Amino acid sequence: MPPVKVKVKFFAPFRELFGAKEKELVFDGNPGLIELLDRLAETPAARPEIFKDGQVRSDLVIMINGSIVSHDTLTGLKLEDGATVTIFPLMGGG
Repeated sequence: MPPVKVKVKFFAPFRELFGAKEKELVFDGNPGLIELLDRLAETPAARPEIFKDGQVRSDLVIMINGSIVSHDTLTGLKLEDGATVTIFPLMGGG
């Protein structure tokens, strides 16, 4: 099975946290979205920005190919080769 490449785009403070505007991750087989997030959260600084109490933080906005992903569907989502995942914290306005 050929490797699956997924582009991850970062916005707001995540650009500083991950040290880039975007990264390309390569997986063997089609990764789940949680698997991708887990790989991004491999450093002690990044893990609490993505996960809280073992769950994806509810204040994160996650998009796949430009569509917002509902948090109750995160677990079952698989990513295809060439997918673009965008991650940023929910912004308050006022």
